[in-house]
Amino acid sequence: MSPTATAFSMRIIGVISIITAVLFALAGVNDFTGANDIFFNLASSGTEGVAGLTTPESKLAMAIAGGVFGGLGAMYLFISAPGIEQGSSLIRKGSIYVFLTWFVIDSGASIASGNAANVIPNLVFLVVYLAPLLLVKQTEAATASV
Repeated sequence: MSPTATAFSMRIIGVISIITAVLFALAGVNDFTGANDIFFNLASSGTEGVAGLTTPESKLAMAIAGGVFGGLGAMYLFISAPGIEQGSSLIRKGSIYVFLTWFVIDSGASIASGNAANVIPNLVFLVVYLAPLLLVKQTEAATASV
């Protein structure tokens, strides 16, 4: 994929990620789409879905998780996509490391907390974020700076 086409797809993924993050952060307040309830029923070991978010601490954790996810989406949109478009090998490699770090921590903690099913959506997200970074055609300038 050309750097321009890659950056365009990354911008779309980034915008969708930020919107999703806002909905995720609001899970403890109002799940008006029902998507969070579906997610929790599929990815967690509990059986209550969003209704299981009963404590102020669990609602705060959702707000923080949504904020961090939104930050990753914003990084992808405002730093990674323009860097890829400009042929920056540093931005490309750094972005790959960011998402691998997220995946290892999130999936490891999910398994340790008894919620191994969360690794499946994490894998889907990882593929969505890494595919453009791995499929972009490197320019000569970018490969020279590696």
